Formats: sequence, C-alpha cells, structure tokens
Amino acid sequence: MKLFSVINIILLISVRINATAYEALNSWYHPHSLAMVGSGSSLHIAESDRLNPSLMFSNEQLLTIGRVQYPADISSQMVQIVLPHNYGTLGGTIRHVSYGIFEGFDENGNPTANYAAGDSWVTISVAKRLFAGKVHWGVSTGFLFSNLGEYSSTILTGTTGVSLNLSKYNMHTGLAIRNLAVSIKDYSSAEMNFPAILNLSLAKGLAYLPLKMALDIDYGLYNRLMTFHLGGVFVLPYNTQLRFGTSSRRIDQLSQINLIRDFFTDTGLGITITNHQYIIDIGTYIYGTGGSVIAIGLGLRL
Repeated sequence: MKLFSVINIILLISVRINATAYEALNSWYHPHSLAMVGSGSSLHIAESDRLNPSLMFSNEQLLTIGRVQYPADISSQMVQIVLPHNYGTLGGTIRHVSYGIFEGFDENGNPTANYAAGDSWVTISVAKRLFAGKVHWGVSTGFLFSNLGEYSSTILTGTTGVSLNLSKYNMHTGLAIRNLAVSIKDYSSAEMNFPAILNLSLAKGLAYLPLKMALDIDYGLYNRLMTFHLGGVFVLPYNTQLRFGTSSRRIDQLSQINLIRDFFTDTGLGITITNHQYIIDIGTYIYGTGGSVIAIGLGLRL
C-alpha cells in the first residue's frame, strides 16, 4: 500500500512540473501556492520569491514557516525571512523536500543500511520598486543540494521577474523566468534537464466582489509544454481570506470513473486568518487518484 502511495506521489510531482529532474524547484512549500495550484504569481504571497521575485516587495518584516504533507511520508518545508530596506526588500529562504527513508539492498538482494532521499534549497532574493511603484523588479538565486543515499548533486539556481501595477484597472501583470540553473556537481555523467519555465501572470480585483482573480500561463523552455493555472482570493471580514485554484492539468487527472472525484480533481482550497502579529494558513489539494495533500503555514510580523 505504501509503495502504491509513493508511486502516486511521484507521478503527481512529475505531472505538476513537466520535468525530468530536480522536482524541488517546482514543488509546493506553503498553503498559498498549494491552495492556488500554481496561480497567483502576480499576487504578493508567501512564495513570491520562487514564483516571481518582484512581488516579494514588502514594507514589513515577516518570518514565514510552511509545511506541506503528502501521503507516504513525503513532505516539504520552508522557512523565510523578509526584511525591507531603503534599496528594496531582501529575503532569505530555506526549503527542503523529504522523500522518506528507504530500505537498502545490494545487487544480490541482501538487506543493507537504510538510506534517505531529499532536496535542500537555499536562496536569497531582492525586490525593488521603480517609477513610484508602477514597476517592480526582483531576482532570486541560490543553491539546490540533492541527496539520494550516498549520492549527491549541487546546482546553482536563478529566477528573475518583473511586474506592472496597473492601479487604474485594479490589476497586476507579471513576467518571470524561473529555474535557470547551472550544474556544479552531478549524480552521474547522464544528461539532466532543468525545468526552466517562462511565466506570464495576471491578477485583477473585481469591481463588485471582494475577489481577486489570478491567471498564470507556464511555458516549459525544455519540454515546450504550456500549462494554465486559474485561482482567486476572496477577501472576507475579520481579516480572513479564502483561496482556491485549479489548472489545465486536471484534464490529465480525470478518471472517467467517479464523477465527484473528477469534479474536485486538481483543485486547491485554503484559508488565511490574520491578526495584528500572526498569520495562519491552512490549505489542501486534491488530485486525480483520490488522494489529498495538506499544508499549514504560520507568519510572524517582526
């Protein structure tokens, strides 16, 4: 049963990012990105440094913690601090994906020591506001350390983005290039393909509803595949927000067996509750095999 769950999760991650390696570059680490299913790159959210660093710009100091729990003991975590300065906003983030602990066997099938698999990603980000806030620009760079038992690899990563604040239309639009990478140390001599993505995003507040809709278009620079993400944020009383999202990947996850399951497949939902100092987030994502992913997040204004 555990093996079946592991296979489901591996397939889920592979489908979500359209990549052949380095899944951590496009995994979810916080309820914001999980609940919106990859949309919201033109909104200021907890993972803006990874999606479009220009939207990380902030006037407040904030410490953010996130955890996403998959079935089969697979999980991802993040810790981030955002500090405003005169020249812009500086952010530092540590992310980790744990794929679990596995039983080891030699070539003859004899048991050996157990081994762990995981990815750790350390980044720094800078966001700056230009032209009286009409244009935001940002960049993020860091190192991704990937480990599989005694084997390891290291890559240098980079993401850059720009966004326009069209306040007259209550709209933000953004353009980002994610996951530019240079290999420093490889697992082997086999060629690895990095999941570089060109992202175009749009977010607009509706005139007669307390709702911001978000549309993202991801284009894989390696595999030439295009994915559409649609989501939104309801701004409710008592400092509460409701988030939702889906994507064009739901077509690939339809089972054609269970109508209710197909209706909710590739759907994310989340809630944010804020008081003067704390920000609490809870999110979930439902995928086509009938499983779900749960995420929690905590923000602390410093």
